[in-house]
Amino acid sequence: MAEKILIVDDDMDTLRLVGLMLQRQGFEIIAANTGSRALEVVKKELPDLILLDIMMPDMDGYEVTRQIREDESTTSIPIIMFTAKTQVDDKVLGFEVGADDYLTKPTHPQELIAHVKALLSRREKVISKAAVVRERGLVTGIMGAKGGLGVSTLALNLAISVRQKTQEDVVIADFRPGQGFISMMMGYTRPAGLNNLLIKNNEKVTLRDVENELVIHTTGVRMLLASPRPIDAQYIENTARFAEIADQLAKIGRYIIIDLGPSLTPMTNMVLEQCDNLIVITEPIPFTVNQTKDLLEDLQAKGIGRGRVNVTLVNRIRSSAQLSWGQVQEQLGVKITTVFTPAPELAYQAETANTPMVLLEPDGLTAQQFSQLTNFIVKQPTRITQ
Repeated sequence: MAEKILIVDDDMDTLRLVGLMLQRQGFEIIAANTGSRALEVVKKELPDLILLDIMMPDMDGYEVTRQIREDESTTSIPIIMFTAKTQVDDKVLGFEVGADDYLTKPTHPQELIAHVKALLSRREKVISKAAVVRERGLVTGIMGAKGGLGVSTLALNLAISVRQKTQEDVVIADFRPGQGFISMMMGYTRPAGLNNLLIKNNEKVTLRDVENELVIHTTGVRMLLASPRPIDAQYIENTARFAEIADQLAKIGRYIIIDLGPSLTPMTNMVLEQCDNLIVITEPIPFTVNQTKDLLEDLQAKGIGRGRVNVTLVNRIRSSAQLSWGQVQEQLGVKITTVFTPAPELAYQAETANTPMVLLEPDGLTAQQFSQLTNFIVKQPTRITQ
């Protein structure tokens, strides 16, 4: 099939002459004489290459390029700016907004054809590499039936434990705007990563958008941090955007840990579709166990059954009045994957030092318990995508 080239120019002679020349080289030609029309054609036709003029009456080529690069469906289309603007500043701006090549008019036909073929050849190599089957990252959501169960603490320490054991790419994401417990535990005072993605005006969040908002911990774990400022809780209403972010995160890391917080909020319901498995945290308190049982039933009703849901029991305090591990498991009617014994002193020291527990006492009992949970996570199957 002939490769498709879109020529964008408000000069009809240029459209006709350049189009004819490229047709003789075996290319399929489509044309647009305004920037806005070009954007419509790009979305509909998805050309293999765009030959783009800069000076047009309704929208210049710079803005056309910006919008093409912001749309995930068109961002990889090669663009050659073909223009009479010859100043160095013009060329620099062209490359800054995303052009792949820059040619000034008039250009010898053979030179234009050579640039077109070279760029198409590079694109073909990129497509061939991208067509190789790749693994989608394993997405693990972590939540509780209510707040105060240590969801963020478990998520952070689990992410670091997985990174230490596998040395694979691990990403942790805090999906709780306005609370931002992970950022506070790590000593980040004004994290803006999640907020920036939630308030973006793009039609959809792109892979590049998400990558640009990640911060890297010294362990190599990459983190998407939520703001702890209460006013930012308003952004949790942007439920569809959370699902987009989760989908992009799965393309970045081998293991993705998402802090979903408590209860089945509208946001959680959207993101659960992106999760390969779910860790539900409970504690050995009768009221909490009852709430957890209700949560498991609600998840089951949504089609998220035992094959994807794993229960972890966290003992936060030492008390003889609590239920035993066996009693909790019996009341829930499900197997408990991991049991964490009380470690209040270690938790306090970790919070004070802005250092996760598994790093503060790497040989301690808590680190061993996280290692056990890590072993369970890394054995989970990964979905394959093309």
